[in-house]
Amino acid sequence: MTSDEYNGDDPVSRRDFLRGGLGGLGGLAGAAALAGLAEPAALAAGLHSREAVAAQLAGRRPADVKSVGLEPGRVRLAFNENPLGASPAAIEAVLRHQDWMNRYDYTTTLQQAIIRHHDLDIPRPSGFDFKATGDRHGLMLGVGTTELLQILALQALMKHGEVVEALPSYGQITRVGDELRDAGHAVLARKSPVLPDGNHDLDDMGRQIGDRTGLVIICNPHNPTGALLPHGQILDFIDRVPPHVLLAIDEVYVDFVRDPAYRDFIEVAKERENVIVLRTFSKVYGLGGIRVGYAVAHRDVIYRLAPFSMGLLGRNVLSVHAAAAALGDEEHVRRSRQAVWDGNDYLTAELERLGARVIPSHACFLWADFGRETQRIVRQLWSRQVMVRAGAGQWASPNHIRISTGSREENEAFIWTLERTLG
Repeated sequence: MTSDEYNGDDPVSRRDFLRGGLGGLGGLAGAAALAGLAEPAALAAGLHSREAVAAQLAGRRPADVKSVGLEPGRVRLAFNENPLGASPAAIEAVLRHQDWMNRYDYTTTLQQAIIRHHDLDIPRPSGFDFKATGDRHGLMLGVGTTELLQILALQALMKHGEVVEALPSYGQITRVGDELRDAGHAVLARKSPVLPDGNHDLDDMGRQIGDRTGLVIICNPHNPTGALLPHGQILDFIDRVPPHVLLAIDEVYVDFVRDPAYRDFIEVAKERENVIVLRTFSKVYGLGGIRVGYAVAHRDVIYRLAPFSMGLLGRNVLSVHAAAAALGDEEHVRRSRQAVWDGNDYLTAELERLGARVIPSHACFLWADFGRETQRIVRQLWSRQVMVRAGAGQWASPNHIRISTGSREENEAFIWTLERTLG
């Protein structure tokens, strides 16, 4: 029996129950009809064998999946994308402005939307700028949060020389530091190992701060572990950080936090002069392909970062209007959040059934420890059209896999394929 065939020795389940009562083709056809697996004409013609229907009942395969934005048959759970697609409001906004693609964007549409959303005291944003500032508050747009992270790293390393980031992490700060060092610049990206529960080790990060440290970044919820530090712990850490150190809080995944009592750090960034918060439209709003992020901080922080930005031409007319419309689409946010919560519950249970240890996730992905090297497993999954991320390499976690939360169909296809890959 090959790994792609149905395993008749699986534990008794609804599938086994359905199969168990199939004494002949009539019973088989009836079960298939109940499961919605075959056209009535085909069933009447007797075209579905017992083995074919049993295989379909065994689980959804990659070939069965039709994902938004991908060709049929591919399961892409590697990049933390929104499986529901873009906000419908954003799509409508793009269609309304599709004839504007020959024009540069000089509107304040997106700035105004973000200012209202976070109640920022910025009375007069300019359409001829990528940033907006008031007497105290500041806002900066970016080509996704990756550009903003790049800006933060460059400014801190060029002025101070050192940055501190967790390991594993998204890693953009560290990448910039390593590339500058390799190019001959006297800079250093310090790495702080995460704790066994997947959270930042704030005590260790504090010990690594020195006179040359310009930036410390905390990703909360954390990528790739999905762990969440309580608001109070981070606030205590902020109080201990020297004033010359800028503390960046990456809240890319904050919309998926399940604790209703959790507080984000926008209000803190509005009041503290050494805190900046990063947000994106790529995740809960489903706009990863058009690349829009933003940062909220004290106006002086925004001014210090501005010279390292792409500036006004980092915006494009479609992304601006799409992001502004998505910001008000509360129904899409609700649906996206629920899809991730349901998907995380399903994937966690299935991965634990298969022997993996999964950190409780507050993000749109799971960090699973398989207790053995996973590089080969991930390569085999990719060869079967299922894309996930191995923990080896930049994450230095060879026993781990990060699985983005997909649609129900994608999640089921991943588990079906993983089970057969593990053998």
